[in-house]
Amino acid sequence: MKKLLLVLTFILCLGVSQAQAADFGKYTEDYKVKAALEVLENIGSNDVFARLDKNKIKIMFYDLSSIDYSYSNHYAVASTDENGENYILINERFKNSPKEAVACLIAHESVHVLPKATLEEEVRATTTEAETWLKVADRVTNTNDKLVQREMRLADNYRLSTPSNNKITQAIASNSFYKSQFSL
Repeated sequence: MKKLLLVLTFILCLGVSQAQAADFGKYTEDYKVKAALEVLENIGSNDVFARLDKNKIKIMFYDLSSIDYSYSNHYAVASTDENGENYILINERFKNSPKEAVACLIAHESVHVLPKATLEEEVRATTTEAETWLKVADRVTNTNDKLVQREMRLADNYRLSTPSNNKITQAIASNSFYKSQFSL
């Protein structure tokens, strides 16, 4: 009887895992993005999934320079296509980055409410990204990856921030792209 219960429990757990993995298909067809979503699920980032669901967001790797050459060095963008569909487009250069770092980008971009960000929203999104990284950083061994290095810098800024001296706000406000976008 105990053996039967153990087998049934195993089958039930396997079925739930497969159902959850299949559920990621509503966000993406990409295996790496699904792996990143699983990272978010495993750390309890339910708020990310709530935002993805609320805004019906699809996620994919994309050549951001095809939007505009000025986007070629961006890590990811939240965008809406001509049919009104919402997307998180992750720079295809990061397709081989660790899934944990990709998960952080997804967490960040999920914060954006289209069509245009504000400084406050960008600070919230970047803070969310840094907080997500701090939850998963110990699982990553490839610290030479460009996306991982970004996450490490954001986490350092997050740790060094105080209520009166927010390093994330300062970094965003001093960035030339955001200066022009937010008219700073």
